[in-house]
Amino acid sequence: GYLVGSIPLAARIEQAAGADAVRAPIASPGRGRLAKQGAADAWRLAGPGWGLLALTGDLAKGLLPVAIGIVTWSWWAGWAAGLRALLGTAWPLFGRLPGGSGLVTLAGVAIALSPVAGLGAMFLAAVALGVARLLGSSGRTVTMATGFGSYPLLFLLDQADLVRLAGIGVLYLVAAVRATGTRH
Repeated sequence: GYLVGSIPLAARIEQAAGADAVRAPIASPGRGRLAKQGAADAWRLAGPGWGLLALTGDLAKGLLPVAIGIVTWSWWAGWAAGLRALLGTAWPLFGRLPGGSGLVTLAGVAIALSPVAGLGAMFLAAVALGVARLLGSSGRTVTMATGFGSYPLLFLLDQADLVRLAGIGVLYLVAAVRATGTRH
């Protein structure tokens, strides 16, 4: 999981598209930090098609190790692989780039740990994004709050396991620590 999480997919996709964000990072609007080579940066620098490819890759960095762990061993082995993928995304082993917030990788982990809750939360987040855009807002904060806020409730409805939900809480904590640590 850690090795997969450490792969800088979005940066490589930007390079393949001809966007040179590694040598000329851009400031993310309103966040006061340099770009971390994520899917949103790939979208801005290389266009929507490349951005969707980077988004899919970052989701897969969380989803695949978890799915392999669950199928091969157990839910908790999948959880451990997801934690490692999240750590690899946030604090990567490869490359000279700083790690990203890992929120998209966390979404991939969440989908693999509970497909019903993960896909339900993504659907609610997409609805929130659509409403925010209709109201003239970028919707980033409300979309993340809706998606990550609805997941624990949907998880309990799907699995009804408080111990596993506590494990999800640990993943949220890692992502929150990293997300607050990426601001300069």
